[in-house]
Amino acid sequence: MERTKAFTLIELLVVIAIIALLMSIIVPSLRVVKEVATGAVCLANQKGLSTAWHLYQENYDGLLVGGSTYYSGTRATPYRWVERPLYHDSDNPELHVVPPDNEITLEYRLNGIRAGKLFPYTNDVELYHCPGDRTMVREIEPYAVYRSYAITGLMNGEDFIRRSGGLYSPISQYRTVNMPNGQTRVLKVATRFTDIRSPGNKHVFVEEDVSAKQQVWNQGGFVLMENGNYWQWWDWPAYYHNDQSTIGFADGHAEKKRWEDQRTIDLMKGTITDRVQNNNPDMEYMNHGYIPML
Repeated sequence: MERTKAFTLIELLVVIAIIALLMSIIVPSLRVVKEVATGAVCLANQKGLSTAWHLYQENYDGLLVGGSTYYSGTRATPYRWVERPLYHDSDNPELHVVPPDNEITLEYRLNGIRAGKLFPYTNDVELYHCPGDRTMVREIEPYAVYRSYAITGLMNGEDFIRRSGGLYSPISQYRTVNMPNGQTRVLKVATRFTDIRSPGNKHVFVEEDVSAKQQVWNQGGFVLMENGNYWQWWDWPAYYHNDQSTIGFADGHAEKKRWEDQRTIDLMKGTITDRVQNNNPDMEYMNHGYIPML
């Protein structure tokens, strides 16, 4: 009787080892390819948001849309680009009851986006979410944040000390920071497009991962230079695209930024917690783009 040919145990182990080796090579490559692909979509999102932001100021005589989600308190911002999660997309949190944190759902989050002043210019909630941002599937409610982008704090945002009166009154006191040259600088908040010097170099939209801060929605805006220290991160960007992030600029264009300093990447990934990072070129880049009148 003819014998049936079959793998020996050693041959089978060799095949398994080869497959494992190939998988160890292919899987990281696929991850990089996926991050590049999501980066392309995210860049398009940033371009769309930046264009909408630019169109808003053109329609409102150069006035900038509100860059923060705060609607009460000392740093509240009027005419907000998005709202916090809402029961209905026609609600205004200044006037209507808002969902408590433990009741927030995805639909309430989307209502807050649709209630924002920029939504008539975008008409697409997906524009506000980076496909590389896995927070909404990784976290459970109330921490399953949907929105991936924030407006920087000096672009008509929250980075000031107080207003002269109520929510719709002018800013009366600004924050100051210690610059690397030993001098201090007053951080003036831009409220009109003409306040911005070199719009092609000034940041408006930044990717932000707020799950590290245990926020239930992307609160406020994106703020830099904590405690007046030029070399201390307050907020920091996300790293969704192979150690790169996307940024939207005041002239309406968007770019990818590759981070140079390992401390920046480690802070983004949560492997370090030290936010004071002297002589970090990434912080220098972000701070320069953060200050509209610089």
